[in-house]
Amino acid sequence: MSRAMVCFERQPDASWKPVAVFLATADRLEGQTLPGDPDREAWLQHLLLHAVPPRTPDGSARGTWEDWIGWALDRFANGHTTWTAETVPTETVEGLYQREVVEPAP
Repeated sequence: MSRAMVCFERQPDASWKPVAVFLATADRLEGQTLPGDPDREAWLQHLLLHAVPPRTPDGSARGTWEDWIGWALDRFANGHTTWTAETVPTETVEGLYQREVVEPAP
C-alpha cells in the first residue's frame, strides 16, 4: 500500500497553490516540486536525502515510508504559509505531480 501527500503554499491573494508532492511506498520515498524556487528545491532535496521513517508508537523500531506521510502531514503545515493534505496515490511520483500540481482538479 502506498500513501501520497500534497504540499501547498499560500499565495498573495490568500489562495493555496499546490507546489510539491510526496509518494511513499514500502521501500522508498519520492518527491517532486515546482521548479524555479531554489529554496523549495533545496528543501525537497534535503528531505529526500535525510528522511528516515518515523519511530513506531512504542519507540522500539522504525516505521515505514508510508508512516512518514502521516508524520509529515502534521509537521509540514503551519496553516499560515504552508498546508499539506493526503491524497490518493498514483503509480509514479510523476503522475502524482501531474495530477496534483500541474493540472489540479478545481
